[in-house]
Amino acid sequence: MKILGIHDGHNCTACLYDDGKIVAMVSEERFSRRKNHSGFPRLAIEWLAREYGLTAENLDYVAVAGLVTPMQEFGQQIGPWYRIASAVTGLLPSRLVMSEALVKPYLALRNFGKSRTADIAAKLDFLGVPESKIKLVEHHTCHAHAAYWLDDRRSDEPTLVITLDNTGDGRCGSVSIARGPKHFERIKSYQSLHSIGMMYTAVTRYLGMKPVEDEYKVMGLAPYAKGSKVDAVYRILRGHMDLSPDGLEIVNKSGLWEDAYIARFRKELAPYRFDHVAAGVQRLIEDLVLGYLKAWSKKTGIRKLALGGGVFMNVKLNMLIEEAEEFDEVFYLPSCGDDSIAAGAALKTAWDVLGERFDPKPLGPLYLGPGFTNEDAAAALREYSGRLNWHKCDDLAETTARILAAGYVVGRMYGRMEFGARALGNRSILARADSLNTVRKINSAIKMRDFWMPFAPSLLYERRHDYVIDPGKGTRAPYMILGFRTTPRAVDELIAGLHASDLTCRPQLVEQDWNPEYYRMLRHYERLTGFGGVLNTSFNLHGEPVVCTPKDAIETYVRSDLDVLTIQDYVVWDEKRVPRLSELLHGGEARSGIAREAAVEA
Repeated sequence: MKILGIHDGHNCTACLYDDGKIVAMVSEERFSRRKNHSGFPRLAIEWLAREYGLTAENLDYVAVAGLVTPMQEFGQQIGPWYRIASAVTGLLPSRLVMSEALVKPYLALRNFGKSRTADIAAKLDFLGVPESKIKLVEHHTCHAHAAYWLDDRRSDEPTLVITLDNTGDGRCGSVSIARGPKHFERIKSYQSLHSIGMMYTAVTRYLGMKPVEDEYKVMGLAPYAKGSKVDAVYRILRGHMDLSPDGLEIVNKSGLWEDAYIARFRKELAPYRFDHVAAGVQRLIEDLVLGYLKAWSKKTGIRKLALGGGVFMNVKLNMLIEEAEEFDEVFYLPSCGDDSIAAGAALKTAWDVLGERFDPKPLGPLYLGPGFTNEDAAAALREYSGRLNWHKCDDLAETTARILAAGYVVGRMYGRMEFGARALGNRSILARADSLNTVRKINSAIKMRDFWMPFAPSLLYERRHDYVIDPGKGTRAPYMILGFRTTPRAVDELIAGLHASDLTCRPQLVEQDWNPEYYRMLRHYERLTGFGGVLNTSFNLHGEPVVCTPKDAIETYVRSDLDVLTIQDYVVWDEKRVPRLSELLHGGEARSGIAREAAVEA
């Protein structure tokens, strides 16, 4: 069975489910070069069609996440009717607008003028897929099925599947119980009015950051603030949103929504500094969500969880969940925001068809995007003849390790592109992690990140106990979706990959069979330095998507102050930036780079 999965909203994405496995998945932004591209993922679908020979005849179904047209396209579809509806609802109290009585008419209005399946069929004109093959899957059902079926420890034992996000199809969360293919039942869902994700997004917007994009910056800022001012902000926010007495619901007590939140915050939070506000809302989401999960686990007696939805992109929250003694096993779906619901739609559709025969493979490594050859790299480099130098290596892993050990910062593009929000070695900027000078250089010259934001490390799986404190639940951490407390040795050897305030980290634990070449590079680096990890951040400039193609990588190198670029087996450099790199390429010691690092330290 072949199913094309589509998410056509925020950070739109397409995937291919083939014979029990998600074999490919990629977001539109990587092709369009528009960060968090919203709309229909046409370029991503065209790549899937080319790469896997997809046609209307060999596709069994097209599974689309969401029963209604996403908000990004809603106004374009119904034109003046949307402006009239917005004007009317803008005059009504938020509680009334999102009340149960108005949710269904509101959703129906969003589909005014054209059925959703007909709209999707029209956009798939290049494939000629008939409307009869298009299946719509409710938003939180997609989150839940992705979180459950892709778990590498999934079994027929009961699992509590919980989703929490900003909003989707008029809902902000759901609770289901799954017991393998025979049983998957939703037992509770929640209206969008009660969204803890929306509260967090409202604070993000209040702080002057970009909503539905910069929430991770609020999380990164939060650990810097402590004390009575944080306590006061927390009490104010908890006056808006709290748990029900039994803990089974997160309740919006004030009934505010979006703009109404912002107006209230401008009055209530004005006396408090921006880091106090960030710390207050982070504590709120940790306390409410953790209490909510514990209450549902206690009520059902189920201690195994699978979690999906954008709220669980919060790695500090996930760290506390992992440490909680109430849970035996927890699966945190990687990149569990809306970009992963394309996979959930495909999986749910396959389960509907196959029933008890459904037994999909776990997600596994996330290298699910386009890959390129040495020939592709050479063709792209020829356009820069005379401007850049390049050299094809016999052993790129060993050479890259020597370049990193010498103190240079490297942009690495190798193999298939990883799916999702985290760079996992194949489209990464890498550097030594034992000096904070690395952080300053990458922030000022390459990434232009906010000064408070931490970087993350890639660690050899076998060295994990040297650096991170494992709660002992056997959870694998290959996806950078889970935070950990760290050891004194990590502070000495990986300080640039830790949070500067609380010294936590969100590591990628690299296993040999998940990414053999990246693992081999880390092993060479360990041999040279004694350190079991490097700093790893996404290969992109601030505000741009992660690079996809060789041309993207070269252009990013040219427009940044990166020291060195590697594309497949090629090392690429600008002689003006690294005039003595040839010594390393021909087996020389890393003397020049080490001397430069020592000078910077001095």
